[in-house]
Amino acid sequence: MRIRRIDIENFRGIKSASWRLPQDRRFFALIGPGDATKTTVLTAIERALHDRAGMSVLDTDFFGGIVDEPLRIRVAVDDLPDELIAMDAFGGFLAGIDQDGEWTHDPADESERCIIVEFLVEADLDPIWQSYRPPLEGMDDEDPHPIRARHRAKMAAYRIDDRVDAHLRWSRTSSLGKLTVSRDDTRATLTHAGRKAREAAAEAVTDSLKELAHEVQTQVQAIGTTQFGDLRPGLDMSLTNTQGNLALFDGDIPLTNFGLGTRRLTGAATQQLANQGTTTLLVDEVEHGLEPHRLVHLLRHLRTSSAFSQVFVTTHSPTALMHLEPEDLVMVRSSVGATELKPLDQPAELRPLLKACPEAFLARRIVINEGKTEYGVVLEHLDEWDEDNESGAVPSAALGVVAIEGNGGTGSAGSAAQFLNIGYDVVLFIDSDDESANTLADQVTADGGAVVRWEGSHSIETAVCAELTEAGLTAFIKAAIEVADDPDSARTVYATALVANGAPNCSVGVETLDVGTWAAAGVELDQARDIVGKSAKGKNKDKDKGWFKRVDKGRRLGRFILDSTELDGGNVKTRIGALRDAIYAPTETVLTQKSKTAAVEPAVTDEASEIEAACPLSEDSAGQEHPGA
Repeated sequence: MRIRRIDIENFRGIKSASWRLPQDRRFFALIGPGDATKTTVLTAIERALHDRAGMSVLDTDFFGGIVDEPLRIRVAVDDLPDELIAMDAFGGFLAGIDQDGEWTHDPADESERCIIVEFLVEADLDPIWQSYRPPLEGMDDEDPHPIRARHRAKMAAYRIDDRVDAHLRWSRTSSLGKLTVSRDDTRATLTHAGRKAREAAAEAVTDSLKELAHEVQTQVQAIGTTQFGDLRPGLDMSLTNTQGNLALFDGDIPLTNFGLGTRRLTGAATQQLANQGTTTLLVDEVEHGLEPHRLVHLLRHLRTSSAFSQVFVTTHSPTALMHLEPEDLVMVRSSVGATELKPLDQPAELRPLLKACPEAFLARRIVINEGKTEYGVVLEHLDEWDEDNESGAVPSAALGVVAIEGNGGTGSAGSAAQFLNIGYDVVLFIDSDDESANTLADQVTADGGAVVRWEGSHSIETAVCAELTEAGLTAFIKAAIEVADDPDSARTVYATALVANGAPNCSVGVETLDVGTWAAAGVELDQARDIVGKSAKGKNKDKDKGWFKRVDKGRRLGRFILDSTELDGGNVKTRIGALRDAIYAPTETVLTQKSKTAAVEPAVTDEASEIEAACPLSEDSAGQEHPGA
């Protein structure tokens, strides 16, 4: 059996959602930032295909806690077994579903037969499972057909979560219990084992336990609760949540004493054996409790094994994403209760990004930086900004912001375009000294991304140096030497680079590393700024020779920018301010502005237009998911 479509109304953090699943996929990894309703989608599947008769529903299960509108989950299941297609089951209540996930009242030649399971809860909180068929044109909805627990058991969804211990014990509803029932003579064996266990437990009761039981009996009778004959310790095989149950042991150690990861894996294994490829597996936070190597192995098994009809997982693990393919991923986004589930397209183009920066796919907003220098600068500023309690700003992590290292101006702009295309909120922070990159960045702005560039044709190093005095330039050089791998040799290397770019050397009586002495050799301030900036940047063909071309070194440059009073009021701090505004903007603004950005002037000829192009953001606030979703 196979889930082909899921519609959700008024369930927890989801006001409305509709997901059409492709026929040719059986593994789905739901990704997205926190509170995107990923877990709620799994829970909705579990509720609709719940294989037990009853279920507790609370007011808080309704969107916004408002019970005036019904909670409704519809799940279309095709590839049905014969026993469900039979007329005495659902043969007269089958609907149709086509390749695109459109469902119809009756199956047609171009569609598959399906059962649409409807889970319905109204204000009385009494859940109903029934069939649904889209009404024919001009006709009212037909009377639904109840879907009993025994029918739902044929298409049940099994969920692995932190409460997996029940499936490590023998009970009527556990996977071990189902395995036992399915095998010859094992029910009698289990019954016999239970009796022997009770006898053994009775024989092992100590006098002190007997005394404790008598004290309990006396106290119970004293308060008038009831009259017992003889209370004593024993083993109650009907319980499903105590240490006394018949359970799986490893030697003398029950598996319930093992780590969460081991228990989750064992639970999945027993369910796999119990259902033999007919069950839908739901795994929330698939990485929970697992080391990376076990996680990778589990994902490989779930993606390739036919043990389950379908597998749905959620994850926040970059390790997991690195070992998945783009076509495995489904982006989940929520805006004021409207949840969108979107599979990633263009898998060939996205695969390198997924392998290089998987953490970006888990974000709401991605800050794509030109290279290591800019990445380090942004990280240092984020640390500072996130600690700025006086402004009352929400920390970047709470906004779902992830900063990543880019691959040069054109490479970073190209990555920004790809992330924008699949629905991510993007901030691009690049230099302005590459015309090809500028052209791509203009398109990123037009498509709704936020772009921050330097005024004029500058790299970050030359932009900073262009605003420093002689003393500031000397401090800039000292900062670079501080973070050099070998500060002593760096003095010689950096002095050589400065001289190669036009700085005076010691032969004319100046100190090459002290810009304040250069005036004696006839070097003016603007010339000195150019010399230091070019030297710090390094040659394009040999950028690793740049002074700050490493993330930790970029952080030092970021700290220099933050601490330098000489930069106050200049272009550098203005651009950095624009970067901050773009990063901390309400999380939905860029996405909702995409249709409005055509009016933004892409040219970066003056300061005002550059900041506008960097931050084409509305004043709308982000929608928040219903608590508990």
